[in-house]
Amino acid sequence: MDIAQLLETALMASDAASRNNAEQQLSQLAEQHYDEYMKQFSDVLLNGSTPQVRILAALGMKNQLTSKLANKRAEQLNRWVNTNPQLKASVKDAAVKVLLSDNRDMTTSISQLVSAIALIELPRNEWPELIPTITEHTKVESPLNVKRSCLLAIGYICESADANDPQIIAQSNGILIAIAQGVQSTEPLTLVRLTALNALIYSLQFIKNNFQREGERNYIMQVVCEATQSSDVELQAAAFGCLARIVQLYYHYMSLYMEKALYVLSMNGMLSPNDRVACMAIEFWSTICEEEFEIAYQLHEQNERGEPASAELTSYNFALLACREVLPRLLTLLTKQNEDPEDDDWSVAMAAGSCLQLLATTTGIYVVEPTLSFFVANIELPDWRNREASVMAFGSILEGPDIEQLKPAIQEAIKPIESLIHDNSIQVKETVTWCLGKITEVALSALELNKDLEPLLLALLDGLRDHPKVSVNSCWALINLLEQLCADTQHDQSNLMSKYYENFVQALILLSNKADNDFNSRASAYEALSAFVSYSAMDTMPIIQSIANEVLTRIQSTISMQQQGLSIENRAALEELQINILSLLTNIIRRLSGEVASAAPDLMNMFIKLLEAQEPNALIEEDVFIAISAVASALGEQFLPFMDSFVPYLSQALRNVQSQTCVTAVGLVADLAQSLGAKIAPYLGGLMDILGLAILNNDIKRELKPAIISCFGDIAGVMGADFMQYMEPVMQVCANLTHMVPEDSSYDSMDYVTSVKEAVLDCYVGIVSGLSSKPEVLVRYLDPIFQLIQQVAGDIELSMNESAARSAVGLLGDIAAMYNDGQLRNYYAPDWVTNFIKKTRGNIVFSQQTKDAARWARDRQKRQVA
Repeated sequence: MDIAQLLETALMASDAASRNNAEQQLSQLAEQHYDEYMKQFSDVLLNGSTPQVRILAALGMKNQLTSKLANKRAEQLNRWVNTNPQLKASVKDAAVKVLLSDNRDMTTSISQLVSAIALIELPRNEWPELIPTITEHTKVESPLNVKRSCLLAIGYICESADANDPQIIAQSNGILIAIAQGVQSTEPLTLVRLTALNALIYSLQFIKNNFQREGERNYIMQVVCEATQSSDVELQAAAFGCLARIVQLYYHYMSLYMEKALYVLSMNGMLSPNDRVACMAIEFWSTICEEEFEIAYQLHEQNERGEPASAELTSYNFALLACREVLPRLLTLLTKQNEDPEDDDWSVAMAAGSCLQLLATTTGIYVVEPTLSFFVANIELPDWRNREASVMAFGSILEGPDIEQLKPAIQEAIKPIESLIHDNSIQVKETVTWCLGKITEVALSALELNKDLEPLLLALLDGLRDHPKVSVNSCWALINLLEQLCADTQHDQSNLMSKYYENFVQALILLSNKADNDFNSRASAYEALSAFVSYSAMDTMPIIQSIANEVLTRIQSTISMQQQGLSIENRAALEELQINILSLLTNIIRRLSGEVASAAPDLMNMFIKLLEAQEPNALIEEDVFIAISAVASALGEQFLPFMDSFVPYLSQALRNVQSQTCVTAVGLVADLAQSLGAKIAPYLGGLMDILGLAILNNDIKRELKPAIISCFGDIAGVMGADFMQYMEPVMQVCANLTHMVPEDSSYDSMDYVTSVKEAVLDCYVGIVSGLSSKPEVLVRYLDPIFQLIQQVAGDIELSMNESAARSAVGLLGDIAAMYNDGQLRNYYAPDWVTNFIKKTRGNIVFSQQTKDAARWARDRQKRQVA
């Protein structure tokens, strides 16, 4: 097999069949003859006839070493680790030769290949010569592309590696030396400095030991600050971005540097004529605000828990101290908007508005007076930029200061803001509706609804009929109003919004029926209609029925459109529309509840047609299942006649473990169990078989495993003793998952393990509930249940996770209540049980529901140990 020829065919063949055939042959070679694949690709990497073929060889090898999927990545790691050492050595030698070959074409692809190998080997304390080799070839005298390739490789390694891996941290000196050589001002090539600076951003979390040493820290800060003064704007922008990352990671070291350099540099950077530089300088202050807000929040949380303040949580109040100078600059920069109203590229004005919101959140009342003065001075000026900036400024300070303190200003400002809904500038009207949305979101209590609500609604109604960007914000504001004014009025005869329903529903029906979805306006209209449905009072039910009739007509018309030959683009647009319609229909079904019984046959027939018409893995499948779940919940046991026609589609989705729809399908099984109760039994055997195979499959999507375990608990809860036929394998899976540990120290890995253990707790809750009248059956399974509860009690993260803690103490109480007093003394007497219950009951940040569960558990425990 001529690998080079196959690669050329896959890259350059004129017909798709030849390209696909070549790609398939290469894939089969990688799968079935991995060593041969790597050897031949390595040869092409060194001796390929064209740059394109050599690039493909590098990327082909890289793709066999790394994947975005955790399970696939683990499989690739094991395969490389177990590869013949001589072959691995020859692959690495070839990769390093190309890395150091000063070949511009190969710069990116070869650095990706080297980093992919390094990410496997460095954590295993292998390939010790790599970092020294890279360091040696990033010196000033090294060729341009060699330096760039080496620095890119370091950047890729640091971007993807575990920040707490001791073996990579041990390489931090070499990493820092290589980067410092590239970023320093003596490096003559700007492209190299830029590459090094970007690598530094990724490496900062690995060089924490270096950053702790004052001399090295001073040098890092020096070279980055020097880069902010470069004549190259890309380098300047990257340097400010690097400073923002440094502040994020090493805030507690920044006091001296802020005083000596960072304040002046960032203030000057904000005034740069280059938008990218100005945006990154603003980002520096946004990061400061975020860090100081987070410190204040954590100090508050510690105080609430009665814990002493942590020494590391010290705020230098940079934002507050600089507010007098930073705030006026941000307000001025708000007038640097994009000229084109359709241009959504990140602008200086957008960055300034975002920073102003963070500054308000961090400093509170200190932003109010200058911002209100700016608002008053600009709201009536002839230039649209000033009017837009004034409204943006006002909306940006609504979160942070106490709303009571802002109340007079809001009441005074609301009328001039609303009047601008008829402004000639689209940008002004867009920001007006955004500001009104912000008021309805966080400051509705500042309005006097008896006089302010109607003018506000009239402005939003005008907004719905305007440019798509204006209508989107109007929809958001309406959703906020409904959520806050009508949250608990579904059973009331009327509510505050009832008399406005007809006008707004008509406008939204019209907006949602537009042919396009520019700026997400059509989707926003459907979302707003869903809110009007969900928060409707009884006197608006005829309007809800009219929405239902319109929605059914629309979904039927889209089914007819599916039968026509559509282009890929048009099919995607149709699917997007169907998802919007289905979401609204689902909310209608939930709102009408039992009233949908007469329409259920037609609804289910329509849903089955939608499922039949879809291609594999279509996004809409998930939304169809959610709608069917709503029907099942509304009908309860009356859903049983539809199971025969629907279960084949449900089973098919459950088997497709790589699809997001599978997760929704698992949730639907749980919903069906709740709706049908024990009547789900005839279908349970097949569904449990599929779920059982899925839970044992290591290639399933991560979120699928906890979903399946929780589903087992829901089924157990309704099936009671009839679940015993599945008890042994389910308990074995749960017991195994109890011992799961994170694959690395990343937040995602730890959070995943927590979610799995919470799911096991949920499963145990369902099992205990189902066997509440069969204590003699449950007793044999108590050991693994108590092992998990003890693990939760002893784990800081899990015991402070409210849902996990509530489930665990709830289990303690429920199990104790099943047995005559004293039967389980050995389980309830250990100190850890008492301490855990008391800790949960005394946690001041937990809800009353959790504390009540803990009190119940304590009461039942006392009876066991008395």
